[in-house]
Amino acid sequence: MMATATAQIPNASFESWVNHGGYSDPAGWLTSNDLMTPQGHFITVEPGSPGAEGNTYALVQSRTTPQGMTIQGWMSAGSNGQGGFPCSNRPTALAGMWQYGIQQGDTGVVEAALSRYNALTGQTDVIAQGTLEITGSWASWAEFSVPLVYFSGETPDSAYIQFTSSINFSDPVAGSFIKVDALSFSGLTAITEAPATPGLLLFPSPAREALSIRAGSPLAEATVLDAAGRPVLHNRFNVGEAVMDVAPLPTGPYWVRVLLADGKQRVAGFNKE
Repeated sequence: MMATATAQIPNASFESWVNHGGYSDPAGWLTSNDLMTPQGHFITVEPGSPGAEGNTYALVQSRTTPQGMTIQGWMSAGSNGQGGFPCSNRPTALAGMWQYGIQQGDTGVVEAALSRYNALTGQTDVIAQGTLEITGSWASWAEFSVPLVYFSGETPDSAYIQFTSSINFSDPVAGSFIKVDALSFSGLTAITEAPATPGLLLFPSPAREALSIRAGSPLAEATVLDAAGRPVLHNRFNVGEAVMDVAPLPTGPYWVRVLLADGKQRVAGFNKE
C-alpha cells in the first residue's frame, strides 16, 4: 500500500466492534443495522474473519427481511448519529483492501469526500470528492483506490467515507456485498494546486421547503443524504436545473449527491431549517 496521510480513519482495520445486544457495529462507524423488524434489528453490516490484515473485516450486504423487503447495506465513518470525522489533510485517494460480489443489475459504491464548514455562508463546502462504482465480483483480497478530485485549495476540517452494497436504496438487489478492510488515506496534495470546478450549486441554504439544484449540465438524478450518510430523498431528472421538496426533512445538515447525464457525479452540502 502507498504511504498514507496522517488523518486517522476511525477503526480503519475493523478490529473493534460494539455489541448492541443481538448485533454489532464497527466502532466509529454508522450502519443500516438500526432498522427494526418484528424479529428485531435487521443486520446488513457485520464482522467477518479472517481479515486482509488482522482478525476481522466489515461485511456490507443487501438482504431481504422476513417480510420480503430488500434492504440496502451501508456503513459510513462517524459516531453518535453524526457522519464524518476530523481531517485536516489533503490526501490524494482513499485506499484499502476488499472483496465483493455485486449481483447482476446492481452496482456497489464507495464514496469519500473532504469538507470544510464555511462560517460566512453557514454551509459545508466540499473540498474534494471521489466515487468508485463496483460491478461483478472479486473473490480474493485485493487493493483498491478511490482518487479524490479537488474543487478547492482550502484545507478541509472533516472527511466522509461510505460503502454501499446497492446503489439504488429504493430498489436494492439481495445478495450484493462488499468486504472491506485496512483503510487509509494515501498521498498528500499541495495546497497550491489549481482546483477543479465543482459545477454544483444548491440554493437557498438554509432551505426550508424547496432546494434548487444547478449543475451547469443536465441532471440525471439526485440523492439527499443525512449527516449520518443515510439516503433520505431521491429524485430522477432530465433537466438542467431541478427543485427538490425538502420540507419533510428535519432541521440539520445534509449532503446532496448528483448524477449528471454524462455519468459524472458531484457532491455538495446544505442546511435545512
